[in-house]
Amino acid sequence: MSIFRFGAAEYSTNFFVASIFMLLSGFSCLSAFASPYWTKRYQDTPKDFQNIGLWELCLYQYRHYKDDLQIPYTGCFWFWTNEMYRFRDWIIPTWFKWVQAFATLALIFTITTVSSLVVAVFSSFRWQWRFQLVCCIMSLSIFVFELIAVCVYGVYGQDRLWMPRPEFNFLSYSYWLECVALSSALCACLCFAGEIKFLRQHAKDCADAIYYHKSYPYSSSNVSHLQLTEAYRRPSQSHL
Repeated sequence: MSIFRFGAAEYSTNFFVASIFMLLSGFSCLSAFASPYWTKRYQDTPKDFQNIGLWELCLYQYRHYKDDLQIPYTGCFWFWTNEMYRFRDWIIPTWFKWVQAFATLALIFTITTVSSLVVAVFSSFRWQWRFQLVCCIMSLSIFVFELIAVCVYGVYGQDRLWMPRPEFNFLSYSYWLECVALSSALCACLCFAGEIKFLRQHAKDCADAIYYHKSYPYSSSNVSHLQLTEAYRRPSQSHL
């Protein structure tokens, strides 16, 4: 692992790359969470259904078979508007609620992790392996949550009991943004794991060097002197 300087501060390559991956994961996760394009209809096909996301549905002159009044719906509707109450159970089946739940958990964990990394950039937390361990666990959790959401939606999104004429629909960019988010979270997790390995080994070397110096205070070993110097220098303010 290499270390580079940016101004008066020093950063490890693993931490820097992991932070970039987490920022990419956060942007992709937020975009997929908010945009209504998980499933979209092909052009030159019936336009009664247009697109759907985790929280919004867009229709054009759509009449649902469970609606006794057969009112045509045109426009984009949030799932919890008054217009959707007649067939809300159809729009949000049990499996879809699980997708919403795991996508929401992934977004919360992503915001928390990115916020922690912003704090670490301006503090000495980035040199503590326990902090890196927490970030590694968080990014792994994000990956698992998003993987479950993507797999469940990919399997059940083509169900004819949920979406009429699914052969005219395709998984659109919001779905693939969620895939980008989970891939980025996994890459960040691997980078954090590499950083943990380096920092734990460095902490062990520093502890050995300090113990050696206390045991042999008059030793002239150049190696132990260099290790001791590095042990005291690492947590200094020059890294903040």
